[in-house]
Amino acid sequence: MACGNEVAPTSGPSSATPSIRSTAPREADATQIPAGPATAAFLERARAVEQAVRAAGLPKPREGIFLYSSLAPELGFDTIEQKAAWGAGYVSIAPGLQGASGGTTRIDFGDGSSRSVTVLEPRPALTQAIGTPYDNCGHMAVPASKCKLTITGASLKTVDVDTSNGRATVPAWSFTAKGLSRPIVVLAVSTEVLQPLVEPTPPPGLDQRLEPSLVQVGWLTGVDDRTLTFILNYGTCDRDLRAHVLELKDMVIIGGSHSPLRGCGEGVGASTPATVTLTEPLGDRAVISAATGGRLTLYPHIQ
Repeated sequence: MACGNEVAPTSGPSSATPSIRSTAPREADATQIPAGPATAAFLERARAVEQAVRAAGLPKPREGIFLYSSLAPELGFDTIEQKAAWGAGYVSIAPGLQGASGGTTRIDFGDGSSRSVTVLEPRPALTQAIGTPYDNCGHMAVPASKCKLTITGASLKTVDVDTSNGRATVPAWSFTAKGLSRPIVVLAVSTEVLQPLVEPTPPPGLDQRLEPSLVQVGWLTGVDDRTLTFILNYGTCDRDLRAHVLELKDMVIIGGSHSPLRGCGEGVGASTPATVTLTEPLGDRAVISAATGGRLTLYPHIQ
């Protein structure tokens, strides 16, 4: 497939002059989805995203320190009942639990900086780590009577996690539980201090249904001057996958597509990185998902 630059056809008033940059597939790199010239379906979607973003106002970049690791960096279970109990939030603390107290401490970052933080008490730390419960108890494989996890001990320690400020040493609770052969370790700081990354918020009015040949954009994992690396989510039956980019003066819209399916179901989900090259350095332009229309935050540790 030929390389080169193209000027995208105009589909309505715009405050920016668009350009498209495509790179030829790299045959030696089978672990990446190659970039390719934008398809008509992608351009139509990108124009719809542009209009929705402009109508809502270009979203500002999120501020703060972002957590690239799990809120429960050490989590493992011996039985399916224990795993189901955790996911459902059926976790109790044994009466008279000793050695559990909060207080204040600090987070130490790899660049030598630090930040004083309040240590979460055990129960709030557990609730935060569990997140939105999913109750899978009561089914044949997980009897409701066995769907419980009882915390029997708690001690404060530190763990190393990845953040947008680099590697950091963070306070964490190490919990022992009845019938569990290893501790459960969860972060003991609020998500207001270390913010977990979330899916970008779509602009109002944008249809979230994608044309069948388009694929979902996952995380933005790399930004290097004129190069963007991101994850594309697709079905294993999809063929001839290509990554696309539409450049505007104030935003860059990224996405991907595949060839029409022939005699194949949707297949199971898969995720693979893709890299596109811009005509100009990214600068302070927003990176926008063609799938959702939301502004993407860099998440370099997703593979």
